[in-house]
Amino acid sequence: MKLRELIERLNERQRKTVMGCLEKCQIFDLDEELELEPRGELQRFLKIMANPIRYGILKILRDRWMCVCLISEALGVDQTLVSHHIRILKELDLLHERREGKLRFYRTNEERLKEFIEMLAEEFGHGAPEGR
Repeated sequence: MKLRELIERLNERQRKTVMGCLEKCQIFDLDEELELEPRGELQRFLKIMANPIRYGILKILRDRWMCVCLISEALGVDQTLVSHHIRILKELDLLHERREGKLRFYRTNEERLKEFIEMLAEEFGHGAPEGR
């Protein structure tokens, strides 16, 4: 959607006010296309991070390997629910997996997480985060 189209939707009073403050509001290009939705994988990442269980899993596994049973205890949720969320996190390669016998241990994939954080920073026009 373009800024011009948004301005046209306003009532006459609002439109007059906006047109009067175009420079103050730093609106210079009325034909600029507004991008409202995140791009591709970033949109999926944001949906994944919006869930408190998945967010908790990534936080818990940030500096350590843990099995589903320990993650389940830490979060106070059922193991099958944790397994479901782990599968979703693995779809975006946000977890490393290590097998020992029948047990599987997981750890946050820090590099992949940083890639998404950088994508988010770029989405808002800030480039790579400082410290890189």
